Amino acid sequence: MNRSPAARLEDRLGPDEPPYRSRGEAQVGRLLDRSGIPFCYERPTLIYDRGRLTTWHPDFVLPTYGGLILEYAGMMDVPAYAAGIRHKAGVYAANGIPARFVYPSDLHGPRWPQRLVARIRAAGEQARDGYAPELSYG
Repeated sequence: MNRSPAARLEDRLGPDEPPYRSRGEAQVGRLLDRSGIPFCYERPTLIYDRGRLTTWHPDFVLPTYGGLILEYAGMMDVPAYAAGIRHKAGVYAANGIPARFVYPSDLHGPRWPQRLVARIRAAGEQARDGYAPELSYG
């Protein structure tokens, strides 16, 4: 493994990093880590959906933020994917699970890390207080 300062972050992290499924998830996970926000990646979560209990694996569960779930929604331009994200949002709300969705546009622009962390912390405070944050659909 190359440990030189010029090596890509992905190469330096190697086996210490979860096996993220997308570049966007990796950006979110690294931001949470750098910001000192503990998270579980794809932790099995019991969900009541379509009349039965099932196990989902949310992208990020933030245990110290009232169990807030963060889902990276990277392909909202694909109609079937967008419909699935809307379904997830509704199911989380129906189960009383606080959830926020992170979109590719949230990971760009000046000071995006600070803005996203502020949004996550605010949603986490609401979740700890027992208030399910308003869901957005990007």
